[in-house]
Amino acid sequence: MELPRLLLEMSALLTLAVLLGLVARRIKVPLSVALVVVGFLAAAVGLSPEMGRLEGEAFEEVVVFLFLPVLVFAAALGIDLRAFLRNLGAIVALAVVAFLLSAVVVGLTLHWVLGTALAAAFVFGALISATDPVAVVAVFREVGVPRRLLTLVEGESLLNDGVAIVLFAILVEAATGGSVSVAAGVLDFVVVFGGGAVIGIALGLAASAVLPWLGRLPAAGLSVATAYGSFVLADAVLGFSGVMATAAAGMVLAGLAPSRASAEVREMWEQLWEALDYVANALLFLIIGLVIGPEQLLDHLGPIALAAAVVLLARALAVVPLVWLLERVAHIPRLGWRNEAVLVWGGLRGGVALALALALPEELAERELLVALTGGVVLATLVLNATSIRWLVSRLGLDRPTRVDRYLMAIARVSAIEAARKEMDDLGLDPDPRTSADLESSEQAARQEMVDLHVEEGEEYRIVVGRGLHVERRTYQQLSDEGLLPAAVTRTLLHEVDDEIDDFSLHASSHRLGAARRAPSGRLERVSRRLAGLLPEPASDEPGELAYAEATARRLAARRTADALEIFDDLPAIRQETVDQARRTFADWEQRAVAELSELDTRSGEDARALRVRQVHSLAAAAASRELVELVETGLLPEQVLGSTGTAQADHPR
Repeated sequence: MELPRLLLEMSALLTLAVLLGLVARRIKVPLSVALVVVGFLAAAVGLSPEMGRLEGEAFEEVVVFLFLPVLVFAAALGIDLRAFLRNLGAIVALAVVAFLLSAVVVGLTLHWVLGTALAAAFVFGALISATDPVAVVAVFREVGVPRRLLTLVEGESLLNDGVAIVLFAILVEAATGGSVSVAAGVLDFVVVFGGGAVIGIALGLAASAVLPWLGRLPAAGLSVATAYGSFVLADAVLGFSGVMATAAAGMVLAGLAPSRASAEVREMWEQLWEALDYVANALLFLIIGLVIGPEQLLDHLGPIALAAAVVLLARALAVVPLVWLLERVAHIPRLGWRNEAVLVWGGLRGGVALALALALPEELAERELLVALTGGVVLATLVLNATSIRWLVSRLGLDRPTRVDRYLMAIARVSAIEAARKEMDDLGLDPDPRTSADLESSEQAARQEMVDLHVEEGEEYRIVVGRGLHVERRTYQQLSDEGLLPAAVTRTLLHEVDDEIDDFSLHASSHRLGAARRAPSGRLERVSRRLAGLLPEPASDEPGELAYAEATARRLAARRTADALEIFDDLPAIRQETVDQARRTFADWEQRAVAELSELDTRSGEDARALRVRQVHSLAAAAASRELVELVETGLLPEQVLGSTGTAQADHPR
């Protein structure tokens, strides 16, 4: 296909996707489903563009090398790395063990019921059992499932692609008359899976090393280069898992960005990759619908219905017992049957399965059947599972906010009303009686909701401490973004408060404030910190200066957190005893930081005074930088001023 025609068709498809998005929102259907259905109907009536007639390796290359790097990297950037590592055992079990169990069940059923050759049946089981990161991530982010469930599903879908590709290649070799070896297959899996992870981690660390010196636009270019470079290097050059490499690189950048990238870079990444993810998803799902052949589906309706049912049953048979075993043997936090139901029903299939099916060799006798079954199952999971999963989540009550959530939302409304009043006072606006009455009514309604919630003692603790930890973390991140904390100190403090938040979210009823900070780090956490420690630091790494910066940040965060808890003095339904207990803990942390600063002053003498002077200069420089940026943005100063004063992000380290 000529490049001008390709660009024209892609533009037309993207325009169609935008219009379909308006319709999908109105009828409350996932956009991915609307795109696949419209593409399928267009192909059925002969309106398929040339891009929709891609077959075999051409379709595989489009899906694998054009779309997957974008979709996987966007998902990896959005994943919570600490939550991923905390649930790594369950994720790997789902991505490997559950996948293999599902592939065996699907293959054996196809062989026994349809009489398909055993090797070919296992080929289908391998290519259809991997939950597709393209389909899963797109739909689950739209639905808004609970955070931990999203981590499990996203992590599984990102990892099991490597398993699927290796097993698929081995079984295709067996189905076409080649020799296979279990030992060689296991070795291939370890090499492909692990090699991709190593490549991704290495490139992610390399990109992170230069992040502190990059502005928004260079950082944007670096992220795109990392996404495609890691994928192509691992997959096409070295023969490893490209998806695993891109996922690992994205997660490394996501984990290190808070301490090594500015707030502007992080915000730009979020917007850039959300936009690229939307474009790639829109085009890919339309192309999936165009590629699925209506004639093949009509010729194999019975086997397709059987395959769709078996795939769903096989996932349930693999996931439910495995999760039960992990909860009791590996002692992972209990998932619960409602989350398990969503985990089973949310095992969507998409472009990767279809790409593997279309890449089957022509000499395989069952190729036409396997392609039809794959297209039918992909269409069924997207049309049936994806459209009903929002209903399932709602029916199971997973989308209902808890009393703690509702109380915190009521606090946000009260804070917003107070902010609106202050803003009107600052602007010299005299609100009319109706506006004042509306604000008063809204505030009273929020306060009454707090009273009506009847929060229990454990829930009071979650509300108060949760707000405090949020303020503490925000303080550390703001200090880092303003250049007042070295990257190494930022990582230490953010890891510490994140450990506390993780422990708080998992064990809220038995959580003790500060206990997680005293607990030893896990092995993976220690390894990740060592890897991060290998990166060049943009600021001084002199121990005394780092210790002084850390103690100062702890003091300020503890003070701000204790002050933030004052809001509860005027709110109903929260006992003052709970607030005072949390406030005493944060006040104690502040006193410890003050004592540490005093000790550093005594021990360092003139050096400590010099450090304080440098801190004051840093504060003044940060304030001046903000003023200059605002003047440039309003057009009162030329942009060259930023470079000449050293304010431009690209011109100096954070």
